[in-house]
Amino acid sequence: MDKIFALDIGTRKVAGIIGRVNKSEGTPGALEILDCEIAEHKTRAMLAGQVHDVAKVAEVVQTIKNTLEQRTGEKLNKVAVAVAGRVLKTLKAKSTKEISFDEEVTREDIFNLEMEAVQKILGNMTRQKNIDFADKFYCVGYSVVSYRLDGARIENLIGHKGSEIEVEVIITFLPRIVLESMFSVLKRVDLQVCSLTLEPIAAINVIIPPDMRRLNLALVDIGAGTSDIAITEEGSIMSYGMVTNAGDEITEKLCQRYLVDFTTGEYIKRHLTCEEKISFADIFGRHHEYETNSMIQELLPAVRDLAKKITSEIVALNQKPPHAIVCVGGGSRTFCLQDKLAEALEVSRERVGIRGPEMILSIKDNTDKLKGPEAVTPLGITAIAGQRQGMQFINVAVNGKKAHLLNLNQNLNVLTALVAGGINTEKLSPKPGLSKTYEIDGEIGVIKGTLGIPAVIKVNGEKARLDTFIKDNDEITFIEPKDGEDGRTTIGELIGDRGIIRIIINDIQTRIMPDLFMNREQVSFDTDVIDRAKIEIKKKHDLQDALRSAGYHMEEGCERSIMVTVNGQPRILTQESYSLRINGREMSLEDEININDGDIIEYHFYESTRYQIKDVVGLPRSGKNLKVRVNGEDFAFSGEPGKIFMNRQESSSDDFIPNGAEIMTQDGKDAQAILVDIFRFISLKRDEEAGKKLTLLINGRKARFTSLLEDGSEVNVYFE
Repeated sequence: MDKIFALDIGTRKVAGIIGRVNKSEGTPGALEILDCEIAEHKTRAMLAGQVHDVAKVAEVVQTIKNTLEQRTGEKLNKVAVAVAGRVLKTLKAKSTKEISFDEEVTREDIFNLEMEAVQKILGNMTRQKNIDFADKFYCVGYSVVSYRLDGARIENLIGHKGSEIEVEVIITFLPRIVLESMFSVLKRVDLQVCSLTLEPIAAINVIIPPDMRRLNLALVDIGAGTSDIAITEEGSIMSYGMVTNAGDEITEKLCQRYLVDFTTGEYIKRHLTCEEKISFADIFGRHHEYETNSMIQELLPAVRDLAKKITSEIVALNQKPPHAIVCVGGGSRTFCLQDKLAEALEVSRERVGIRGPEMILSIKDNTDKLKGPEAVTPLGITAIAGQRQGMQFINVAVNGKKAHLLNLNQNLNVLTALVAGGINTEKLSPKPGLSKTYEIDGEIGVIKGTLGIPAVIKVNGEKARLDTFIKDNDEITFIEPKDGEDGRTTIGELIGDRGIIRIIINDIQTRIMPDLFMNREQVSFDTDVIDRAKIEIKKKHDLQDALRSAGYHMEEGCERSIMVTVNGQPRILTQESYSLRINGREMSLEDEININDGDIIEYHFYESTRYQIKDVVGLPRSGKNLKVRVNGEDFAFSGEPGKIFMNRQESSSDDFIPNGAEIMTQDGKDAQAILVDIFRFISLKRDEEAGKKLTLLINGRKARFTSLLEDGSEVNVYFE
């Protein structure tokens, strides 16, 4: 008979059990407990059902494993475990199967149908790419909600005949972090998980038999860190829940009130109901003695608060108060907790109670160690593994890294292992390189990408495929595929000789390369073509562009340059010094000339002509004239003429410019005048006007000889 090694790794204690399923005719299916070892954590390495210190938890598990191995003389390498329902999520699924009316339904038929329902949920998550849920949560168990035969509900399908069977299951999921920390602990002590379940599933499996599940019951597994809940009704387990509060919450309140460490607080809590007085030392070493009755009264608010949290979750799951609350777990021994649960749920005290291992008729404990409600869950874990009702695992290595695979249908393949091993599913096959499209002068084309190199997959050194079946302890090697390269080419490779003009310059064959534009930006022949590129080829028909492309530096060679300064600004003056013939016809660079294939160009230099001042600078402006009207007659005062200076000497605009010349222009000043200046144009006959007074007016106003004249002024001068 195969032996079972089960571990209940709790917040406060770790229990290890070795048992076996009795297959004898007298008690078929009964669980026999062969050995047991229980140890407490030395520190608070676990909080609220979650591993916080992997190394410390592993120490306790290692101690239990070593002890059991020494006593049994057998090597333990596989283990059944359960986890608390921390951040529990549940989903329901149905599966239906048509059967032959002539054949009875077997246990195997039911198991396969249940697995199919579970697989539906997991498959849907994969198909719908619910990556967030699938990556963060792990399936840890399931329970049957109901069976149906030809549409009618039935308790047990085994042995029946019909045309259709149906099962509905409730599947539970926990955060991967909870499980991964558990796997880390077991890995440190060389244990592989062979069966995994949820603590409330394990507890309800042994403590509430199927015939009791017709009652609407709430099973509460109250541990040190969590209180796991399961609801039954109409013969099925309807829902699961969890409260992250349990016995440790009372201990912490006690520690705060009496200023003691956690170990002392645990000791006090356990002895409150069995002694009248209790003595202890606080953290300062001061000794105290209290009556336990008074201590209980002080801690009752904390117990009441815990009870309210548990019953609130029960009502949320059940939508009403259940017929009764069944308590298991070490925390259920907490003083007055059962009273406060009944009070919070507003039911009679008789409807809340504890069920212990002594009530489990299908278990025989040869060790006589597993007593009290705290033993229910470890016994349930062992029973679940013996009945193969837990989540079965196989262990494989993916590129040397261990992976735990949930074995639902016994047909696990390489793909399943790669996903569990953290291989990105998008990297299982190579992605072909992207093709690129382009358009050249209205012509559309495609640059194809490469297909890539497929992944290398091996199982135990042999070549394999993604659908190759795997088994326990297989070693899988996976070398990622190499994605294909995107289509790539340069513009030069793409266009070839298009747009090139072939000419002869001074008896030398010359190729004039075109200007290239991609999406309206100028590019070179070496530029990579981008996707959806619109490429334009512009031939260099312009003569000067062609000459420059052929290497002729006209700015330096075909023109003579001199440096001059004009009004303080340096300027370079270029002077033509070339001869140009195209196909025998004399031309000028100033002409608009287009060249074509086969043109023959003769291009030579000679000494350039000279510049005059008037070629580089405009004549300076003369000053503005000042126009006035005197006694009705128009007159004008002339502005000064502008001047040109070259090398500080006044010059003519026709003078030639030597290299390095400094040229300055000076505008003439505007004409200015006062009233007395008008007498250049008029004269007064003073002899004839003797004895009269001279009157001077500008624009109708009296003025003096020194009054300023403005352009357009109206001047009147007369005697009165």
